[in-house]
Amino acid sequence: MKRILILLGLIGIFGTSPLLAVAADTDSNVVSPQAIELARTLPLVDVHFHFMYNMTPGELKERMDKHNIQWVVGAGAVEGFTGTESFERDLMVKRLLGQRYLPSVGWMSIRRADSDEGNARIYTDPANARRESLLKLLDEQLTAEPQAVFSELHANAESSSTILHLKRRLPTDAPLFVELYKLGVKHQRPLPLHMQWHPDSVERLGKLLASDRKGAVLLSHCGKDTEANQIRAFFQLHPNVYCDLSYRSLPQTLRESQTDPARTIYWGKSMFENAGAKQEWIQLIEDFPDRFMVGVDDVHRWGTYDDVVDSIRTGLLPFLKPETAAKVAYQNAVQLFRLKQ
Repeated sequence: MKRILILLGLIGIFGTSPLLAVAADTDSNVVSPQAIELARTLPLVDVHFHFMYNMTPGELKERMDKHNIQWVVGAGAVEGFTGTESFERDLMVKRLLGQRYLPSVGWMSIRRADSDEGNARIYTDPANARRESLLKLLDEQLTAEPQAVFSELHANAESSSTILHLKRRLPTDAPLFVELYKLGVKHQRPLPLHMQWHPDSVERLGKLLASDRKGAVLLSHCGKDTEANQIRAFFQLHPNVYCDLSYRSLPQTLRESQTDPARTIYWGKSMFENAGAKQEWIQLIEDFPDRFMVGVDDVHRWGTYDDVVDSIRTGLLPFLKPETAAKVAYQNAVQLFRLKQ
């Protein structure tokens, strides 16, 4: 077998580290001990995390330190029983973690406005006073908290949500998505979309991306139910779309079903698990190494959190070239979210 010796220096925002000599096998999907060790030690950025109602900021910090997760990007804090609003819960985490935690806006404020208006009017009405007020609030929050990001937005979750009113398909170029995309351009933040791969959703998202190439969309779960060839075709058309790989491995389904029976149905097609990754996805990531990031998503138990991180470190990163693994683990997220220590 032909083997290539790749010298990877983890230099930059984490300081200078010793050069790592990693043997990459170019003729098979077998990974070397050096690749496994590199995957175990790379810093991570979790770009899709829901701070759950039963979590404390201190517990999250412990897990981040344990797993060498340098930053966490909020995707929407789940409100608890104390009445604390979603954005404020995220700010509680940031008060402890500082620059290591990016709070998210819009998680419940958009959902409440949607519920008040009814029939998705907050999204689709040509003109809507409640939508204008909501956009003003989000703009103010993004301005006041420069590290803030958009929460996960459900453009198409027809069969991939336990929340009843999210189980629908919205026009991906509806007025609210258009205005949020513009806010993303203004604040240099990507718009994270949970979007199953329906042809109409894909076509409309293409129009949104083409409307201003300075904007960016981060596909939550890389489209949720996608095949690698579908993402490849979309990437070729649109340079300003990225993928997070959260909830595309098995731990959430295997563990979370014990506390949430609805999760016994696995929505989304698995890309990787602890034992390894699908070759068509590995090839896609290698062909577009600047477009992928990792994420944990929502977990109800810290044991599941540990399992998800382990699956990233054992089932995904070792199967990538060293320079690609570093990009997917943290470098792409550092660039997209303009992260600083």
